Amino acid sequence: MKTMTYSAVKPAVLVLAAVLATGAVAVTAEAAGKGNSETISISEYTDWGDPAMAKIAIDSGRALIAHLSTARALIDSGQIAEARSALNVSREFADTIERTMPYLTVVEDMMDVSKRVVEEDVAALSEDLLPIYASIDELQVYAPEVAERTRGALKQVKKHAAAGNKKRASQVLAEAADDITRSTVYLPVGYVDVQTRVALYALNMEKPDVTAARSAVDLALDSVTTVVNEVITSVN
Repeated sequence: MKTMTYSAVKPAVLVLAAVLATGAVAVTAEAAGKGNSETISISEYTDWGDPAMAKIAIDSGRALIAHLSTARALIDSGQIAEARSALNVSREFADTIERTMPYLTVVEDMMDVSKRVVEEDVAALSEDLLPIYASIDELQVYAPEVAERTRGALKQVKKHAAAGNKKRASQVLAEAADDITRSTVYLPVGYVDVQTRVALYALNMEKPDVTAARSAVDLALDSVTTVVNEVITSVN
């Protein structure tokens, strides 16, 4: 899973996982359920391009927060084995979210290519762009305007590269990636994956590093909570 960033800019179209809390994975710690009892109706998100997807953002985000909160509570109570299991559940849930949004990797792919384009020939660039085009096809379903802008940008990238202006090609690609980031919102599932791995590593040590594990889980929780709160704030 790749580490994703998220934007504070309210999007015209919401791109988030269609993953609901119901039936996903059992939440065992009492603390995990706190703060998740509020009932949200789709009608509250009419300012968003897709109100139904905005509600899914809340449901998915809160479910992930619940799983991470379970792990945090178990770490605090000294139940290390159970905490490891809860962290694995959190990773699996985050991975499920990402699998429903395969196009989420497009931003990082574009940034990677933008850094390499200066040193590559046009043939190599064209090959690097193939998976990006595939991701844009998936993005088309959720954010058609963004997808069309991105396709136009990729044409400009190839044009500049063919003309020998690789620096401009790199800039256009980076700008297109930024446009996707600013125009869509998604849960930072890649970041959650990284932090849960850090926490698991800390707990798997011969003498579990509880402080490091707790810190990593807190970072993961903060990242998801920030996004969920931004979605809520933008419609209140």
